This record gives sequence, C-alpha cells and structure tokens, in this order.
Amino acid sequence: MPFQSPPPPPDQQVTETIVSAPRSSQPLTSPGISHQVITAAELEATGQRSLPSALAKTSGLFVQETNLGGGAPILRGLIGNQVLIVVDGVRLNDATTRGGPNQSLNSIDMASVERVEVIRGPTSVLYGSDALGGTILVWTKNRAAAKREPGSLRDGLRVDLDAQYVGAVEGATESLALSDAWRNDGLIGIGSFHDWNELQSADGQVDNTGYHGLAWFGSWEHAFSAQRYLRLTGSQTRDFDVPRSDRMNVGYGQSVPSDAEHFFTLEDRQRYVLAYTDEVKNFADTMQVRLSLREYDEQRQIRRFNTTTRSLEQDKTTTVGLGADWRKRVGGSQVFTWGFDVDYDDVDSTKDNLNIGTGVITPSTGNFAPDSKYLASGVFVQDEIFVFDPVDLTAGLRYSRFDFSFDDFTTGADTDGDFGALTGSLQAASDIAKGTRLSATLAQGFRAPNLSELARNATFAAGTELANPDLEPEDSFYQELAIDFTRAAWNLSFGVYHNAIDDVVGRVLQSDPTPGIPGDEVYLRDNVGDLEYYGAELRGRRALGAADSPYSVGAYVEYTWGEQDDNFSGVDPASKVPPLHGNVSLAFDAPAEWKHLSNAELSAWWADEQERLSPNDQTDPRIDPTGTDGWVSVDLDFRGPLGSKRLGASWNLGFHNIFDEAYRIHGSGIDAPGFNVVAGLHLSL
Repeated sequence: MPFQSPPPPPDQQVTETIVSAPRSSQPLTSPGISHQVITAAELEATGQRSLPSALAKTSGLFVQETNLGGGAPILRGLIGNQVLIVVDGVRLNDATTRGGPNQSLNSIDMASVERVEVIRGPTSVLYGSDALGGTILVWTKNRAAAKREPGSLRDGLRVDLDAQYVGAVEGATESLALSDAWRNDGLIGIGSFHDWNELQSADGQVDNTGYHGLAWFGSWEHAFSAQRYLRLTGSQTRDFDVPRSDRMNVGYGQSVPSDAEHFFTLEDRQRYVLAYTDEVKNFADTMQVRLSLREYDEQRQIRRFNTTTRSLEQDKTTTVGLGADWRKRVGGSQVFTWGFDVDYDDVDSTKDNLNIGTGVITPSTGNFAPDSKYLASGVFVQDEIFVFDPVDLTAGLRYSRFDFSFDDFTTGADTDGDFGALTGSLQAASDIAKGTRLSATLAQGFRAPNLSELARNATFAAGTELANPDLEPEDSFYQELAIDFTRAAWNLSFGVYHNAIDDVVGRVLQSDPTPGIPGDEVYLRDNVGDLEYYGAELRGRRALGAADSPYSVGAYVEYTWGEQDDNFSGVDPASKVPPLHGNVSLAFDAPAEWKHLSNAELSAWWADEQERLSPNDQTDPRIDPTGTDGWVSVDLDFRGPLGSKRLGASWNLGFHNIFDEAYRIHGSGIDAPGFNVVAGLHLSL
C-alpha cells in the first residue's frame, strides 16, 4: 500500500515492543514529506518478491534494478554509496560499498523486517558518511521478554508461516518463524528460502535473470528489568549464481553482450549485534550501546567474449563496530541526543584466472589492494529546543574521522591517509494554523571516499578503472522547505529542496589505445566536479466522504532535476536522475464485520519519459541513448483474513501490470515484469 497512517500505539501492535535506538527518534521539526514509516504488514501486502521492490511500492521511492538480484533506492536523486542503509542502529554500508547501483538492500530478508523508516535528505549529523541523499532505517522483528510486556498478545509459543508466489518469475519465497517468551527472556527464529526463474516481461522472457537463495534470522532478548534489557541478533543471507543481467544480455548500442559469463556465484552477508538498552531515567532518559560483527563475502565468475580465461574473484569484508546513543529531556525546553560510533573494516581480496581449455589456474592480484583496512569514527550531538514559541528548533553537530591503509598494488609499499569532517544541521518548524505546519531545513552532508575508490582496481564499461588514494571527500549543503496539512478527512505533505554536492568522485579517461573499440580503456577515479539537485515531492490521502469512510484516494508525485559541473567537459545532466514519476490509488478498507476481505486497492504507477541524459548515461548499455520512454502500470491488490481469527491466518492476491505494459524503469538493466499474478498466505498459530 503506497501511503500509510502513523503506526498504532505499542499497546495496539501484535509485537510487544518497538525496537529502536535513541538517535532514531524523529524530532518534532521533521516534516512529513521527509519521513515515512512502513510496517511489515504493509510490505507483505504488496506481493513483491524483495525488500527493494516492496519498499518502492509502499513508499513511492524510485528503485533501479541492474538485475533481478539488485534493487538500489534513489533518494533525492542519489543512489549507491550516497544513500545510507542502517539495520537495528548499525550501518549496512561498509568500506567496500560500491558507487552507483548495488544489491545492498536486497541482501536484507523481508521475512525478518518489522518496519522500515525512509528519511529523505542528508542525515550525516546522526549517521555519518554516505547519508547525502537520505537514510533507510530497517528494524528487525523481536520477541520481548514477558517482564517487559506483561499480558502481551504473544505470551507463549507462536508459529508463523508465510509463502508468496510471484508469477512473473514463476518462483516463490517461503519462511517459517518460531518464537516464545518467558519472564526474563524472549526468542524468535526465522528461516526462509527463495527461488526465482527467468523474468517474464511484456516483451517476453528476459534471459540471465533467475537465481536462488536462503536466509536465517534470530533474536534473543534478556530483561534484567522492565527498563533494562540485552538483545542479541544474528542473521545471514546467501544468494547463489545471481546473473549480472546487463553484462550478459545485449544492451543499447551493443551487437554482443559485454561478457560471456558474469555471475555473483555467492553473496553471503552475516550480521551479529549485541545491544544493551537502559531506559531508567538518571544520567539519561534512555541509552543504548551496540557491539557488532559483520561479514560480507562476495564471489564472482567473469569471462569476457573471445577469451578462454575465466576470472574467479572473491572479496571478503569483516567489520567490527561499537556505537552508543543517549537521549535526555531537560525540563520541557530541550531534548539532547548524543553519542559516538566506530567501525573497522578489514578486506581480503583474491583472484584466480582459470583457463577453461586446459584447466590451469593462475593466481592473480585481487581487486582490492593487499592488507586493505579502513577505520571510521565519529561523535555527535543534537539539541531539540522548544523555548522559542511558536517555533521549534533542532540543531546538530558531528565530527567524523576516517583512516585507511593498504599495500600498493605494484610496489607493495605501505599507503595510508585520513579524512576529517565537521558537519552541522539546523531545522525549524512552526504551526502556522491549526493542522498546518511549516518546516525549513539546512543541513550539511558528506561522504568519505571508501576502499572501493581508494584501493580497488576493477572493470568498468568493458575497460578498467584504477584506484586513487589521493581522493577528497564529497560534501554537500542541503536546503528544504516543507508544509504539512492534517485534517480529519485528509492529509497532504509537500516539500521542495536543493542539494549542492562538491568534489564528487567519478572517473577520468586516462588512455584509449584503440578508440571506438571498447575494452581497453583505462580510467582513474578522481574528484571530477560538482553536483546540483533541485526537486519537489507531494504526498497525500483523502477519505471519500466522511473522515471514517472506508474509501480513500491517495497520490504521490516526485520530480528531480540534476546537473553535474564536470571539471573536464563542462555542465551536463546528472547521471541516472529519475524522471517525473508517482502514483494514484483508490483504497477500500472493509468494515470489521467482514469475514473474508480486509482491504483492496487499485493503483496506477507511472513515470514520464527521461531525455536528460548525462554523457555516461548515453554510453551506458542499460539506457537507451535517445532517452527512456514514459510508462503506466496498473495494479489491483486484495487482502483479507482466512478461516478462524484464532488462527491469525490471512491471504493476499494481486494482479500487477494488468494491461501488460512493456517498459523499463530508467537506469535499470532489465525490463519490468509483464502481467503478473502474485498470491500470498500467512498462518499464525
């Protein structure tokens, strides 16, 4: 469902507690257009097969898919490592997160997700590097100890079974969750599987798209008291043989694909987080300390055309992190939030070249330089001020430091460096009339170059791009003006923004031995210039008739205009900027006495054509050099209870792209699904 009401109070939710962290509490100055909360039920009701696609449908976010195993959200025109993903208060981004589209969000199993918060605009004060376009906060499911929630709805053993069929890929995902709660302890364990076949678009089968995988998630909570508790979470997702579709299928401007073979043979992400939360009001009203261990193992199989050499590559990143947040209300005039975070990344990169004719394996240098290490640390403070009635203020400040080191690819000599950043933000909001609130934001953002740019040599557009340890951080200055209208029968949020980013990291052509014939170009990563984005977003919903009418209409519209002032070629459109896009919907929420249907929704998702292409877009085989055509896709979704309410069973059924529209989301490497039937079942015992 594309638009949500605010989440119900904790005593109305099935889960006993809302897992959070002190710094994740949204200040009163936060505008509605910049902050959305999407629940697990809303994600599941979409019938989408992955978290990125479900998030796109529930939030309106523009999501680019290079392949079926991807799904990169675009916030305020930015993508990849310029958007930060945080899971249970701990960064998912690490020192190897690639620029441009990546599969990070798709590595989170939707079966483990309790809710997602989408924050548009820079959040560098609270979350540090990478949060230039915005931050996606993912919170996982929890089974609280009975001591913390006496008489909760989930006391005792609970079994949840979910299954979802997606016709466009003739595949399904299944998950089983077991949970129980005692006086001092709560446990939940979830296992899931997914298997996707080749995608069926309106124009036919899209080759090199199917893959399969599995995941598990566990959470244990121990309550020392109702206000002091310890939580340990662990998770692992493993995807196998994910094709790089855009490299193995013929793209725009190509007569043959870029590669004969290009698979992520293994994408293995593991996360373990130990968090202690204290809500006893003394030094602070609430505090949380988090210790984390994360590992990401990516293995690739690549072979170009007209060669017998198959590259077997592996990059393994191990991250250890420590973070703490405190939050304290001082009378009725201020709320302070402060804390620190430290993350240490160690990268082990290997590469073997296999001659498929002779079977001989020759060791080679990995993509990342030997002994690559990265240390990120920061301290922050935020102050919410309520003494300047009728204006509320929120001010924040953060200092961050980054240190990196590796052995030079050629000489083996020690190479190191560091960056520092001081960033601030100021937000003001005021009720200018009853149910009408105006807010303004000024915020700095930054992104420190990571090891993918400082210490990694890799392929790019059939050529090679080289590392550069002399890069400078990207930094931005962001302004936003927003207004929220809240009435009994309708609500509307509207905002306009401007984001100027300096010293953007890109790539510069160094040599091209055979011009006009791709494959031998050499590029160097460099700070190539500045980016500038302007944009506007509108989101609203209205009940048809009285405020309690079961019928409502909703709409979302977003427009982003971006340009890059390149140090070498002048001013051009920015890359991969979404076109004007949005949706409209008609929803029906059935009366409580209805036994078999709880809600239904008819929605139309659309995008205008995008003809403003950067020079990189014009040579990208994923993008038509004449521009991406506009499109409209219509969905019809139903959801309801199944059988006895005691079973807690429900069903969902969706008919997506019901007019079989042939289209491609701008910047994606595959066409969108054609007519698609999705069906889901949830059982709870």
